[in-house]
Amino acid sequence: MAKRKLEKSAANVATEAEPLTNHEASNGSSLDHPVSEDERDEESGADSEEEEDEEEQEHKSSEPPSKKHKSQLTAQDVQTARETAELFKSNIFKLQIDELVSEVKIKDSHVARIEKALHRLHHCISQVPATEQLTLEEAEKKINSKKLVIPFPDPKPTKVNYKFGYLPPEHVALVGSFGLKTGIASQHGQGIDISLVMPKSLLSPKDYLNYRALYKRSFYMAYLAEHLLSLTKKENLPVKMSYYFLNDDVLCPVIKLESIKTDNEEDLCFHKTKFTINLIVSLPFGVFDTKKLLPDKNCIRVQSDIEELPPTPYYNSSVVSMTTHDYYLKYLYRNKKSAEAFKDACTLGRLWLQQRGFGSSLNTGGFGHFEFAILLSALLNGGGNSGNKILLHGFSSYQLFKGAIKYLATMDLLTGYLSFSSDLDQSSASKYVPEAGFNTPTIFDKNIKLNILWKMTKSSYQALRSHAIHSFDLLNDVVYDRFDAMFLRRTGPDVLKYDLTFRLTIPEELHDSFGALEKITFVTFDNYIKHKIYIILKNALGERATSIEIINDKVNNLFSLLKRKPSTQHSDTYLIGIELNPDECDKIVTKGPNDTDEEAAAKFRSFWGSKASLRRFKDGTIQHCVVWSIENNEPVASTIIHYALGLHLHPTITQHLTSSVSKFNAKLPVPSAASSSGQGVTGAANFTLLKESFEELCKVMYNLELPLSVKSILPASPSLRNTSMLQPVPFAVSNPDFWNDLVLQFESSSRWPDEIKALEKTKTAFLLKVSETLNKESTYKCFLTKDDSIPYMEDITLMNVLTPGGYGFRFRVLSERDEILYLRAVSNAGAQKAMVQKVYLKFNQKYLGSVKHSRTISILATHHTYYSPVVRLFKQWLDSQVLLNHFNDELVELLAMKPFVDPAPHTVPNSVEKGFLQVLDFIATWNWKDDGLILDLAKRTDSAADELENKLSDKLTVRAYQVIQSNFETIRKNDPSAMKTQFFVGTRDDPSGILWSSDVTLPIASRLTALARAAMRMVKEQNIDDQTLKLIFTPALNDFDFHIQLRKSDIARSSGVVKTGGYKNLSGNYTSFPDDITSRYDLTAMLVEELNKAFGNMIIFSARRCAALYDGENIVCGVYLPNTGNKKFRVSLAMDVKPSNEKDEVSLNKESITDQIKLLGGDLIKAIRFRK
Repeated sequence: MAKRKLEKSAANVATEAEPLTNHEASNGSSLDHPVSEDERDEESGADSEEEEDEEEQEHKSSEPPSKKHKSQLTAQDVQTARETAELFKSNIFKLQIDELVSEVKIKDSHVARIEKALHRLHHCISQVPATEQLTLEEAEKKINSKKLVIPFPDPKPTKVNYKFGYLPPEHVALVGSFGLKTGIASQHGQGIDISLVMPKSLLSPKDYLNYRALYKRSFYMAYLAEHLLSLTKKENLPVKMSYYFLNDDVLCPVIKLESIKTDNEEDLCFHKTKFTINLIVSLPFGVFDTKKLLPDKNCIRVQSDIEELPPTPYYNSSVVSMTTHDYYLKYLYRNKKSAEAFKDACTLGRLWLQQRGFGSSLNTGGFGHFEFAILLSALLNGGGNSGNKILLHGFSSYQLFKGAIKYLATMDLLTGYLSFSSDLDQSSASKYVPEAGFNTPTIFDKNIKLNILWKMTKSSYQALRSHAIHSFDLLNDVVYDRFDAMFLRRTGPDVLKYDLTFRLTIPEELHDSFGALEKITFVTFDNYIKHKIYIILKNALGERATSIEIINDKVNNLFSLLKRKPSTQHSDTYLIGIELNPDECDKIVTKGPNDTDEEAAAKFRSFWGSKASLRRFKDGTIQHCVVWSIENNEPVASTIIHYALGLHLHPTITQHLTSSVSKFNAKLPVPSAASSSGQGVTGAANFTLLKESFEELCKVMYNLELPLSVKSILPASPSLRNTSMLQPVPFAVSNPDFWNDLVLQFESSSRWPDEIKALEKTKTAFLLKVSETLNKESTYKCFLTKDDSIPYMEDITLMNVLTPGGYGFRFRVLSERDEILYLRAVSNAGAQKAMVQKVYLKFNQKYLGSVKHSRTISILATHHTYYSPVVRLFKQWLDSQVLLNHFNDELVELLAMKPFVDPAPHTVPNSVEKGFLQVLDFIATWNWKDDGLILDLAKRTDSAADELENKLSDKLTVRAYQVIQSNFETIRKNDPSAMKTQFFVGTRDDPSGILWSSDVTLPIASRLTALARAAMRMVKEQNIDDQTLKLIFTPALNDFDFHIQLRKSDIARSSGVVKTGGYKNLSGNYTSFPDDITSRYDLTAMLVEELNKAFGNMIIFSARRCAALYDGENIVCGVYLPNTGNKKFRVSLAMDVKPSNEKDEVSLNKESITDQIKLLGGDLIKAIRFRK
């Protein structure tokens, strides 16, 4: 199975492999001395000789070993397995890593092809003639404006007193991941970076000021490009040339070469390799004094009224990085040689970053393969607080990767920083310097005076660290296989990644705020506006948000040679993605400083404006604060964001800021109870009132004088675990979850009958006694009903209790003899064992499993506040698709629990939108035929929890996991095609995995998967708006053979749901029960029950459970079973048939069945419509 997944990963794993700028080794990578064809032949000959030697060794080793030799190999294998487990977490994990690395390896044929193209390109570069001592006017005339223009950065130079020129580059070398041999195959191709170092004679020591070096570099590049246009044609190297901003850096344009397919056999085309070539004009190493280019220095002089100009960190770092391409290649090459697993660790790091949307470019976070490789190198030479080594050279690739992830997760590079030296001659230990950071992500090279993370923002670093923390937890997981979540699955789309997503279109007026001082500080408006939005949101949300990401929707870095810059490099639309802190995000008060702190109070009032107020709290403190109200289904965090951006960014920001989170919240039915007003989607006031009523009933029951006293009353209903589709409202008897199941246990007694039928009659006698006592001595109303939920058991009785508060409870009695008698019946069943096992399974569901399930889910629902609204919305979606009546509530709740207990590669959802879509995404991607779902239904303990706390927790152990997995494998061995058992959902409470899914059939399971896939396809392809959401919750009735439209019934009021529209005075709650409680029941469920009894062997019937959500209109859909086609007539067919056109065959009499359905439904049926 792992191999199949890895084969699939080859197609999905790689997005565009970003070039590794600042880079790699001249050894074997230089283009100054191309390898001749003779040398290549000699090398290939040597390789073939080595291969022959290896084949001889393999042939020898394939001979049958002697007994002594065999025993030695076995001992060696054991030792190897032990070492592998230590180095790679497990043997399987090592195999997966090896398979993955081999899958993403670049094809040798592609490498050979591109190398030929690179040598031919190098020959072209060597033919470019020199020119120097040109003025700006002469330089511009030197370039043919009909072919290309000089890509000068803004502002374009006008009058300068320095000269321009072109001389052959000092050094031409492969840099980036291709030069370091750490590149990987990609669907979208890979960029190969070639560094051309400008001669020092063309630059002066002062050229780092005011763009001078960049202007000279731009002319050098344009002059080179103009000559390459003709030289590549001459040398039969057909390429398309364009300018390209490397890593989104507008100060660093490069020449991008893409192969053109031609019919000329002499042309060297490499389009099939999907490689592109980036010609990077580098500045010579050491040409500038890098101390003057530190991030806190100003290197762009502009006229301004202020005394001291602000620093220019982006500009300074960009200039320094242009001098280091060859230098860092040598540094990384040395580390690659010193650590054997360095290359594979870099591959793992690249894949991990790509799957989480990170790269070296500014718009992908500024942390890519190059930055990861530098981090590995620094940690191989230290990295601890005292310079101690974090990674050792003998580590495996997994250990190196895990060590780097742990460092990113545990070390704060904002408040502190990592200092290292890249000096190749004098090696000094890397060191983490705590509490002395620069308030910006920093890995500082003290030799070059460059911050490697200069392209990162606080926002992107926060997101990277959050991913590292979650990934480190996955790597420490000893129970589950986390390989897929780490390397094969992407974290997108955005609605699955963030709790809140906003689309912000920047108003045109904001561009006016980007003045000269802002330009020299941030270089581009994109950097400026991202920084400004982040500062506003960080101050506004505070502890409510754990991560804030701001990403431009569309970045255009590629532009024609005839343009100086792209017409629009950045879109005006930004994605704001926010991950919330569940402990803080829904608080309606933002607390500020105490009234005694005048300076902090002034800042607080300045930021919050008129919303700020002074209040006294219960503990006696007087604090400045802001109180928020919950309106229009908006989360508190969303309200804060709208207000803060409107106050500090643009007054009409609401017109430019859109989000779909409130649309999902609005889909949840609004309860009509007064207790629900003013509370958000996580409000549990109605559930709390029900639980209070349950506790009062328990007190009454415990005080009753009975032959056997009450031992326990255990809840077993969705409403008592906060998961019912409709919230409980007093006297809402039309609510499908009105009756709350309870399991009643009396004290132990040896006088319980030893036969099931007699036992049930004894229970009935007890319930009669309880019912009579309650009716006489309390205000509770009680009556008994029969229970037919367990097949062949006709003597089970339920006690129904109506409370004065308007709630309904349903008791069933469990004794200590029940399970023993059912198991005895199973063991004595003989030929009817399968049937009796089904009876026991139903007993287990109703009496044992539901109690355990309720206890577990109640705990988790309290721990995960957004679980309750997510599972309720998921049930509503299933009901809208006419599927809910085919699933147990418990099974639906377990499926919806998956993102909360095992969200990898995503994070635990803290919004209804994210949680609901993660559930759909899981179902859409779950291969239930080959993979069982094993859930660890335990509260997540803090990673810092001690060993004793972890041992005492209810976490799933390795042994328990193996038992459940073994049960799944046994089921699939007997049912490989998943015809009998589709969903396997194993937990600690249910190791069998089929307690709640045994009734699901193959058509229903396949239907659920297909609907989830269709919904997720729509979400990924379209923006989520009202129309999209409406389609997601609209059933595809044409997929059914027919559907029965039932007459409309006004049950919204008696269901406890606020009816949309209508008169307010008619939407109030009932204050008492009707004389006949069944008069307010929705009869749809009873109709479907009768239809299944009559035609269940021919038709699959589906119906909505809650008609109140659809204005009282309900439908029953039907699909004919495949086995109802033409067949030979026999007496035992058990279905309504008619003669067929075929000889001796009959077919289903659908017309007659339709008439019988109409007769059975009577006035309840409005019309029956058939598929066209």
